[in-house]
Amino acid sequence: MKKRSNLIFLTLAVLLTLPALWGILHPGFFLSDDGNWMVIRFSAFYEELRNGQFPVRFLGRLNYGYGYPVADFLYPLFMYIGVPIHAIGFSFVSTIKIIFAASLVLSSVFSFLYFRRFFDNLSSLVGSLAYTFFPYHLWDIYKRGSVGEVLALAIVPFIFWQLERKSLIWSSIGIALLIPAHNTIAVIFLPVVILYMALDILIAKDKINLLYQNTTEVILGLSLSAFFWVPAIYDLQYTVFSKTQVSNWGKYFSDFNLVGLSTTFIIGLTLALIFMGKMEIKKHRLTVLLFIICVVSIFLSTPISSSLWNILPVSFIQFPFRFLSLTIFCTSFLAACVVSVLRNRTKVVIAFVILFLIFLSAWPFLIPRDYQYHQDSFYSTNQDSTTVKNEYMPKWVKSLPTNSPNSKVEVISGEEKLNILAVNPNGISIQAYFPMQRTLQINTVYFPGWEVRVDGKIVPIDYNSNGLIRFNVPSGSHSIVSRFGETQVRLIADAISLSGLFLIVILFIRKYKKK
Repeated sequence: MKKRSNLIFLTLAVLLTLPALWGILHPGFFLSDDGNWMVIRFSAFYEELRNGQFPVRFLGRLNYGYGYPVADFLYPLFMYIGVPIHAIGFSFVSTIKIIFAASLVLSSVFSFLYFRRFFDNLSSLVGSLAYTFFPYHLWDIYKRGSVGEVLALAIVPFIFWQLERKSLIWSSIGIALLIPAHNTIAVIFLPVVILYMALDILIAKDKINLLYQNTTEVILGLSLSAFFWVPAIYDLQYTVFSKTQVSNWGKYFSDFNLVGLSTTFIIGLTLALIFMGKMEIKKHRLTVLLFIICVVSIFLSTPISSSLWNILPVSFIQFPFRFLSLTIFCTSFLAACVVSVLRNRTKVVIAFVILFLIFLSAWPFLIPRDYQYHQDSFYSTNQDSTTVKNEYMPKWVKSLPTNSPNSKVEVISGEEKLNILAVNPNGISIQAYFPMQRTLQINTVYFPGWEVRVDGKIVPIDYNSNGLIRFNVPSGSHSIVSRFGETQVRLIADAISLSGLFLIVILFIRKYKKK
């Protein structure tokens, strides 16, 4: 009977999420700040993967066909997820819309299942809808088009649900997925995950065993995602990122509408219940911790924290409103908690008041302002870099291209014709005869991982003159192949991830055998 009741309320949570999907299910693609860039980047990512680059790091079609290593640095998970969706026949736009929709639905499902570990069905339903319909959550979709952030926000409650289930395997997988889902959201949430673990250990009877499990979960999660985050950190030294101001953070504080009237009511009600003794600090340690994080996150996202932003790592976080991601999680937990401590008619009335305020706060963000109806070719041929200030451009590029090259490869000194056997964004194969030594240029931005082989032997690449791949070829008839691959650091990171995957498989097998 209890399982049936849980299923009914979980189904209700999913059904009540449907209004949030209206703008996604509508024909066309809603107009947003980054939505088109996400589709363009995904189409270039898909092309590279199809051509054999794995893991995908360098998108050769972007930057006017000169290539751009954006996938080495920015949240590739949504693109890996999108590959099989597009492969079975969905367009690039439909694939991104499916990921948006699935992320919203999973946000409802995972948050409900997480809250159900603490609270009754009605309280968990209220918390789940507070999570899904938080104004910033919807604004992230329909105004910003940030598919990476929205995907990460679906993974967050999954992690906390698995922590409460004491599942080492799935907690590790959740942490591993969060990191490539969105870099900044991972950096914001991982300290909260560790604080959460520390609080669990503090009140646990078997502290040593839980400490060991939580430590293993973090290490395993970091290991599984090492293929992404290790190169993303290490390879930054080759880019202009540290010298580029991506955004003026002072222009990106959140206003009251993004926080929402419902959030204000929930925070006020939480304070009132604490002072009334309905919430005891000793009994509700987690609620108090999340209340504090909620208030701090709102503070950091609003203009009153501007003086503090002068010392924060603004080049990485970029937008103060991103701290509202923490507010989403904390507020929804508080909403579920305040309903749970109330009784009888008061419980039902407050639940409906909170739900009314949730939908009232969400209403301005439910309907996209405009739609566009581009064909897939609009995205699959677009050569934009897909970042605001080309902040991941290799630092040896002296000037940014403004148009595509006339040819992919050219002879710098000489007029010999080249027999190009194969060319794709991930490499080129050439046959050529030269009466004397020549310098060739492949019109691709050099980034560590590119190599050129002449007759099977690696030759030095000179990229300091203009940032493009240049190399010398001796006289005679030669076979020339250039290709992008993994550096030593990336291979080590890949090996760490494969080791983590191997351990996860072993743990799954052991668990299956026990059952």
